[in-house]
Amino acid sequence: MLVKFNLSRVLLLAVILFGCNNSYATTYYISSSTGNDAYTDIQAHNPSTPWKSINKLNVYFKSLGAGDSILFKRGETFYGAITVAKSGAVFAPIYFGAYGNGNNPQISGLTTLKNWKLVKNGVYESPCVTDGSMLILNGVQQAIGRYPNKGYLTYKSHQGNTSIIDNQSGDLTNWTGSEVVIRKNRWIIDKSTITSNAGGVITYAAGTKDMPTNGFGYFIQKNIKTLDQFGEWYYDASRKMMMIYVGNKNPENLVIKTNAESNLVNITKFNNIVFENLSFIGAGNNAFNITNSSKITLRHCTTDLTGADAISASYSPFLAIQNCILNHSLSGGVNMDAGCVNSAVINNEIKNTGLIPGLGKSGSGTYEAITSFGDNTQIERNKIDSTGYNGVYFGGTSSYVKNNYITYFCLTKDDGAGIYIGDWSKTMSKRVVGNIIMHGIGNGAGTTFPLSLQAEGIYIDDNTESVAITGNTVSLCANNGIKIHNAKDINIYGNTVFNNGVQLRLEQDHYLETSTYIRNNNIRNNTFFSLNDLQPNAKFSSQQDDIISFGQIDSNYYCQLKKEISAIMASTVKNGKGVNQTYNLTRWKTAYGKDQFSIELLPYQDIMFEFNVTNEVRTIKLDKPYVDVHHNVYKDKVSIDPFSSIILVANEQTIAKSEQNNSADKKEIAAYNVPQKVVVAAVAANDER
Repeated sequence: MLVKFNLSRVLLLAVILFGCNNSYATTYYISSSTGNDAYTDIQAHNPSTPWKSINKLNVYFKSLGAGDSILFKRGETFYGAITVAKSGAVFAPIYFGAYGNGNNPQISGLTTLKNWKLVKNGVYESPCVTDGSMLILNGVQQAIGRYPNKGYLTYKSHQGNTSIIDNQSGDLTNWTGSEVVIRKNRWIIDKSTITSNAGGVITYAAGTKDMPTNGFGYFIQKNIKTLDQFGEWYYDASRKMMMIYVGNKNPENLVIKTNAESNLVNITKFNNIVFENLSFIGAGNNAFNITNSSKITLRHCTTDLTGADAISASYSPFLAIQNCILNHSLSGGVNMDAGCVNSAVINNEIKNTGLIPGLGKSGSGTYEAITSFGDNTQIERNKIDSTGYNGVYFGGTSSYVKNNYITYFCLTKDDGAGIYIGDWSKTMSKRVVGNIIMHGIGNGAGTTFPLSLQAEGIYIDDNTESVAITGNTVSLCANNGIKIHNAKDINIYGNTVFNNGVQLRLEQDHYLETSTYIRNNNIRNNTFFSLNDLQPNAKFSSQQDDIISFGQIDSNYYCQLKKEISAIMASTVKNGKGVNQTYNLTRWKTAYGKDQFSIELLPYQDIMFEFNVTNEVRTIKLDKPYVDVHHNVYKDKVSIDPFSSIILVANEQTIAKSEQNNSADKKEIAAYNVPQKVVVAAVAANDER
């Protein structure tokens, strides 16, 4: 049978189908000031007759069609939680946005507490029918009441994972029903309900599988007896009462709020949804709770005052979070599990995350700005400021972290990093490229070594394999700039590591049965610059005599301010005995055959360290000539590429030598330039350090 092809008919059919699909795309308007939920859906198409509430939206949601838009009026606040009940289409997502003038519309889960009644000196209570996950006083998140008010008590021993023992405690208070917060190790702060306490033994309902560490710390919270500091609060769930200590102030003259909603946006098994230009404030749990949903997009949104995670996503591929601001999350900023493949977290600002111990979630992957384990995930150009634990903890095959500015981290717990790398399962080709990482602070409170501040810049942990770390800048980290712990096949190229406790650390302790040995690493063309004699350029340690097998280390630049200081340290075990040795670069070359083409820079006095966290080239005027570690001279100005840095020194002798062009050094280094493309594979780390 011959079928005639009629192009005009095909085009006409396409136009009809396209028109039919788009004829159902409708815009609905919502205004809390001028809206009325009694308006029909037809009337709600007009901004002059909008709906009023989120509740009306939720009731109507299943009647929405692909491509429909729901617009909230700018400058207004809408109370309640959005429950998504319909999917959009791939090219016609359901869209949530804003209309009108003014600030972005605010979706709020907060409610104001009133009718305060005095309970005892300084303590008042107010009826509260919500779950009372947090308390906001005059716009500021408040710490829950705790004993002691600061720091930790010390537990001397423990029995399994159900009790801790503090024989020295003189406190005879019955804390049954309260919550004990236990620092079980440096990277885990767990909380559990106390079932009994007597004779210094605190028995609690087991939380995570992690065991306590004798000599570490604990404190008590969630009890009215802890309220003795201004702003401290406690929610009595049995009586549905919120309590707060305000001293001699009248709580009716204060603005005191708590959460009335758990999650502000709930999405379960729905796809193709876009949120743009909206603010979300006051979620008791997560601002966005996304489960088994695909292609959810957040653009130019803000979250603030969140009881757990700003964005929590599970098994939700193609999640996109772009140009958002996430502030004041008590547990995490963005939390994505291994099912969130092909996701992108780009150009966001994430700040003040996990800063109150005991109010974040239990376990290891908490108090973090970004946690991500999905394959092919892109984490790029984010600004991460003030984080309780890791700035970024990521894994996943072919995932990368690029051009992020991460500053002030490990503020609540430590043995973490600005960028921490590890997985629970084998992954391939992870990359850490062009990040600026600064101010790893560390927090030793409640540990056996409180003055040891264990904050790393970039941390490649136990059992990890094959990661490329290129072009990063790491500075002002309390412990190590770049640390490799029981890991192998790591490529470290072209990084600037400046003014950290130690610039480069390779530590092999093989403390887990599954631990790998440090092998086949390539460390080339990096600058390791220390500012005082307490900062080694590099430290290598092993429980056997195998540092020579750690990998290829060459063509690096080492600098100490005092040339007589031995800048490289090695700790090994030989014939059953520990041996600690220090080397200058010459002796290090002879002892281990490493760094044959590396350069030990002359000591300097006048140092300039500059970095650029913008997307544009940054130019700095100079008041005198400087030289960089590659012997390039800058007389009037220096230009710094985006997400890079430079170390300049002013030294007449060095500048003169550089102007003569030390060709021998340059030719040696040129032979080991960083490859333009590095292809690597990675195996994930078990998070038990």
